[in-house]
Amino acid sequence: MPHNPEPSGIQALAAALQEARGRRVVFVHSPLTADLVPILYACLRRAGHVDDLDLVLSTSGGTITGTRQIAMLLREFTRRLTIGVPGRARSSGTLLCLSADELVLGPLAELGPIDPTMESQGAIPSDAPGNISAEDIRAFRGLAGDWFGVTREEDQLQVLALLATRIFPTSLASLYRFDKLVRGVAAELLEWQLPGDEREKERESIIDRLVSGYHTHDDVICRRDARELGLRAVDATPEEEEIFWSLSQALRPVTAPAVRSVGGAGEGQLAEGVTAVVATSDFCARHVVSREDPAVAGNVPGAPGRPAPAMRVRWEIAD
Repeated sequence: MPHNPEPSGIQALAAALQEARGRRVVFVHSPLTADLVPILYACLRRAGHVDDLDLVLSTSGGTITGTRQIAMLLREFTRRLTIGVPGRARSSGTLLCLSADELVLGPLAELGPIDPTMESQGAIPSDAPGNISAEDIRAFRGLAGDWFGVTREEDQLQVLALLATRIFPTSLASLYRFDKLVRGVAAELLEWQLPGDEREKERESIIDRLVSGYHTHDDVICRRDARELGLRAVDATPEEEEIFWSLSQALRPVTAPAVRSVGGAGEGQLAEGVTAVVATSDFCARHVVSREDPAVAGNVPGAPGRPAPAMRVRWEIAD
């Protein structure tokens, strides 16, 4: 869990980058889900609509529909969107990057494939995976043919039947629909970066590569790879790179959240950590996760009768 960053430090770095870039800067370190949308809206409405907006993004992913909501919201507040990536913008983070007019990538920038994954549905065999990738399912046919010589049509049908017995059929159908969803959203967002009917084939090629062109979901797309892929990406300047690095250090992960006692003696402890931040030069919101562990006389953690730790999550906006 990340340590608790000081709002003033994050805001100062946002102000420094804003001065260097000459435009409004929003820093987002968060999963890209629907929960982020109202906080981002509260942040964006402080300045209102601007011609040029920079989003500095740090994320390991999120949901497809949440990412689309975020992209649409950003576009409500600016004519031209630039997304800067100091470190990770993986999975749905890369999907959001497609909506930018331009990407500014630091030397540690990581984009990644956007192939969808989902949790298994129905009765899951004990040795079956809990999470399934659409591309893993697609690759099963190639595996059967390349490794085991399964090429006859009747044998391929048996392979499909075997697959359906191991993975609940509605899960397979859902993965097919998720694949269609991510391709559709990617096409919609990428049209901002590569507009025009004459570039449709170029957009399709980029999306197909991002969905199906990598061996694993964990593949790293560095800034040189991003340009070779066809994305409109430039390197961060030395000044931008320095601020990117400072932002990354301000939110570096630690092994444990801060812990403090609550109430009187023997009344328990409260562990708190910040898991997400949205900030500008004049706004800072932090997503705080609290875990209160009640103390009960004569009991030890995990003992019968001891109350379970209470988990609370909240967004805090620092004025």
